[in-house]
Order: sequence, then structure tokens, then C-alpha cells
Amino acid sequence: MQPYFQRTEFDVSFYREFLQPRLPPKIFDVHVHINLPEHVAAVPPERWRSDWALESGHLLPCEDAYACARELFPDCRYRIAGFPWPIKEADMEANNAYLAEKRAEGLLFPFMTVRPEWKPEEIEEMLQREGFVGFKPYPDMVSGVKGADISIFDFLPHEQWQIADRYGKAVMLHLPRADRIAGPENVRELKDIRQKYPEVSIIIAHFGRSFCPYYLRTGLELLGSDGEGFYFDTTAVINPDTYDLAFSRISPERILFGTDMPILFWHGRRTWTEKEYRNFCREEFSWNTQHEPAEVEAEYTLFLYEQMRAILDGMDRNHLDADQRQAIFWDNGERILVTRSDLRK
Repeated sequence: MQPYFQRTEFDVSFYREFLQPRLPPKIFDVHVHINLPEHVAAVPPERWRSDWALESGHLLPCEDAYACARELFPDCRYRIAGFPWPIKEADMEANNAYLAEKRAEGLLFPFMTVRPEWKPEEIEEMLQREGFVGFKPYPDMVSGVKGADISIFDFLPHEQWQIADRYGKAVMLHLPRADRIAGPENVRELKDIRQKYPEVSIIIAHFGRSFCPYYLRTGLELLGSDGEGFYFDTTAVINPDTYDLAFSRISPERILFGTDMPILFWHGRRTWTEKEYRNFCREEFSWNTQHEPAEVEAEYTLFLYEQMRAILDGMDRNHLDADQRQAIFWDNGERILVTRSDLRK
């Protein structure tokens, strides 16, 4: 058994009742953080405690990620697209090199995390030499804050967008700013990027950080027809209303499955207001200060199971057929990250 979580008898029963009968035979997880302890050894403890997601899980070697996937979804063939832990104090060069090694071993389809100050010629040479599927930039590389009020071009400059465009690569984009995909500045920049860099497969992570449907609804309205030029991943989204909105407004050919491993390896559930969410958790974290009655917590399952159930329930409610489900769980990742990753300009 892997050491990252305990799959209880309740979790096994939950899996058999709510997930197993509806799971696809193949899962391409496009959003997994892969690293070794030495890659984040310089990150101070207070940084991990500064954000619930950072504290919840930040170590996951490649082989361990597959061990977790086998235990979580034992009936599925699993494939992973991974990237380094994108935190400012991490050893990004070593983490990228580690992922390149795992690609050479045939285990991983890796994104390369880039710092905005890196020289374009060095980035381009590494991208070509190591066969990364694209870039995973992150606002933390500049700000140290997840939703910082900065431009997308502050953490992925135009010179780096040009490289991704030249080689037909993907970019896994975590949006900055408090308003996320609903922010007019983010929307304006997304439209600019889509126009200037047409060969890039732009994957907007977490449905644009739409953990509440308000953000996705507003963002899609602001994007208009330009929204058809982007891909979206499901990562860490649990809200059923967000899935109803996504499955009714976004083509299944534009949605990819992701988990955010190892962040969501705890037992719990989530509640929502219009713009905020709240996590309830059974495991001991510093952010977990409010608890529900013991009989309620006893029926918490793994958060990744809650996410999977929300996705499958949303697919059922919105009558997605077998081909559409396969597109989300496998085909879109295959097309974007495997087939297109070999393009050369």
C-alpha cells in the first residue's frame, strides 16, 4: 500500500457503489504534481502552511503517483501528464530534469515549469531536447501568491508563448487575479493570447479556477465565441452546478480530466456560497479548524472520489454519451499531449 492515504472499507464501498459501474476503462490524468523531497527542501514550513492546498500534499514521486492511481481506480488503465511543484522556492531545474528522466523511461508525459526570467534560448533548447509536452507556468513564480493581482504575461512572457507556439505545444494555465476566469483583465489577455499564438493548445486549469459556477458562467459570457478556442480541465472542481454549466456550455472535445494529485488525498467534503468554497476534512491540517459531528465525518470519503462522483453524476444529468465521456477521460489528452507533442515547426 502506498503511504499517502488510507483507503478505508467505507471508501471501497463508496467506490463500488458510486464509481466502479460508471468508470471508463482508461483514464488520462492531465494534472498531477510530480516531484522528489529534495526538489522542495528549501521551501520554508510557513510557506506550506500559507495555503490549504500547499499543506495538504506536496510530495509525489512518479512511481508513487501510479501506485496511488492503481489503488484509487484499480479497474482503469491510467496515464499521467505531470509537472513540477510550481512554487517559487522549489528547485525547478532539478524537478524538470527528473520529469524528463521519467519521460525517457516511458512513464510520464511531462510539462516543463518555467520561470519568467529564464533565457528563451535555453528554454527552447530544453523543450526540444527533453520532449516536454508544453509549459506549466504559475503565478507563484513571480508573486508567491496563488491568486495574485498580476498579468498572465508576468509569469509567462511573450517570448515563452512564442516558443510554445513555434513547436505546437500545450500550456497548462492557472489564472491569476481574484476574479479568475470571470475577471475582465484575464479575459482580455486570454483573447490576446489566442489570437497571437494559434498553435498553442491552451488548457485552462480548474475550469478557470471555477470552484463555484459564478466564475465559469461569467467567464464564458465574457469570452463569447472566443471561448471555443480553449481547453479546460476538471481538476479539483467538485461543485455539481459547475459541471452542469460546463457540460452544457463547453464541447466535450474541449474538456480534460485531472486530479491535482497529491493535493486531494484526504477525506472530506466541500460546501459553497456564490463565490467561495469551504473544505471539511477528517485529517489533521492546520487549516482544518472546524469539524462536523463524528457521525458525519465517519461518512467522509476520499476527496478524489467526491470529485469523480461529481463528474460522473454531471455526465449522467447532461446525457453525455460513451464517446463524449471517452473524449474527456482519455481522447482529448491523447490528441493534445501525445499526438501534438511531436509536432515541429
